[in-house]
Amino acid sequence: MIAEGVMSMSMSSRQTLLKVLLMKRHQETHRAFCLEYDKVARSIDRHLIGSSPSREAYGRWLKGHLKTKPHADHCRVLERMFPGHTVAELLAPYDPGLKNPGVQEARPDPREAATNRREIFQLGATTMALGLTESIYRGPDLFEQALDAGNVGEARLLFLESEVDRLAQAMEKAPPTSLLSETLLRLTSVRELLAHRQPTESQRRLVRIGAKLSIVMGVTMFCANQFPLARRWYTAATRAADEAGDRYVADLALANALLIPTYSGDARGALALVTPRLDQAVGATPAIAWMWGFAALAHAALGDRVAFERAINRSRTTLDRCQQTVQQSGALSFQQERQTFYETRGRADLGDLEGTAEAATRALAAYDPTDNADPALVRFAYASALAKAGENEEACRVATTAIRDPYVCHSHVVVVRAHEFDSLLAPSGSVTADWRQALSEIHAPGPTMLQPPSSSRT
Repeated sequence: MIAEGVMSMSMSSRQTLLKVLLMKRHQETHRAFCLEYDKVARSIDRHLIGSSPSREAYGRWLKGHLKTKPHADHCRVLERMFPGHTVAELLAPYDPGLKNPGVQEARPDPREAATNRREIFQLGATTMALGLTESIYRGPDLFEQALDAGNVGEARLLFLESEVDRLAQAMEKAPPTSLLSETLLRLTSVRELLAHRQPTESQRRLVRIGAKLSIVMGVTMFCANQFPLARRWYTAATRAADEAGDRYVADLALANALLIPTYSGDARGALALVTPRLDQAVGATPAIAWMWGFAALAHAALGDRVAFERAINRSRTTLDRCQQTVQQSGALSFQQERQTFYETRGRADLGDLEGTAEAATRALAAYDPTDNADPALVRFAYASALAKAGENEEACRVATTAIRDPYVCHSHVVVVRAHEFDSLLAPSGSVTADWRQALSEIHAPGPTMLQPPSSSRT
């Protein structure tokens, strides 16, 4: 009897209530805990992000081997993570023989729950549809997670790597929101595989895949006029890329994040975001060429022709130095046709009609006409240059063609450029009647809704 009592005390002293609660949440690994820690820290004070305990300190928390109370900031986050429990309770030894209310699932923070409900409502029909079909849709994937737990196979990694490239390229043809369910499914796969510590190289590849999928999610949110969510996804992508030690994927995340200030009319904000990275850039990659393209657009919007010419030339020459094999289509690379599109847009902003016409011709010749956005954006840039030159009739014809292109997706960026062009025209006139009719027929997705996958064009 005495021996049994000693054994019970010994076993119970090896884990704390904190460990028991984390095990119930499947967050007991140091990595999983730190991810959740940063999520909660962000809701308290953004300066606390990244302040999670070291692996050694975390181990002492789980075993109750502490001589003093943790740092005050750690205490704030811990008590927010587990509402209703004090730090003293969480770090005290857990005795399974006692009726401890702490073994029950910790109550969620009502503020966090309200935020989650609000975001789910904003995502609208797509997210609700995912919830209704989760068991059927995710069943095979969940089974594979169980098989791969702790040792994901090469075939699974190759499949996920090919899937993220496929989704990034598919965004050029289909409305990005129509790919939302597939992207979230792949992200869930990666997240659940990472919950089990994988061999080092497999872990790095999974994190890299997660970073790229987060970029795809960011683009989807951006096209759906969900800018705050887009920023969050780009931030997650950057963090994952940094953890994987992949500078190129981190650069892709930054390049895609530049879409937000660019299409918000914040040229100075775009330059503030991209200039520090360009000042440090060495070598040539599509991502660096892309950043130079965004810098060129910002300089053109500010009316700085000299800076525009310098930046657009750097974008072109950097891309020319890149191998063709890395210049794939989609959100995970930068292509020659898009570089030419940026030149078209920049020259239009500077009022260079001849230069805009020449660049637009080259861009449209290079693009696949079935792409769902960029060809229309090229036409809007040319139409804007025509309107500034007083050639309203031709400008309206070009803009109307852009809107009524059967392949164009009326995403947020397309509608923004359409209204920017419209603002250059006179309030009335016969030459604009057909254009105004075309404009009245399109609507960008609002910030409180996303189209369900079934409504997408195939």
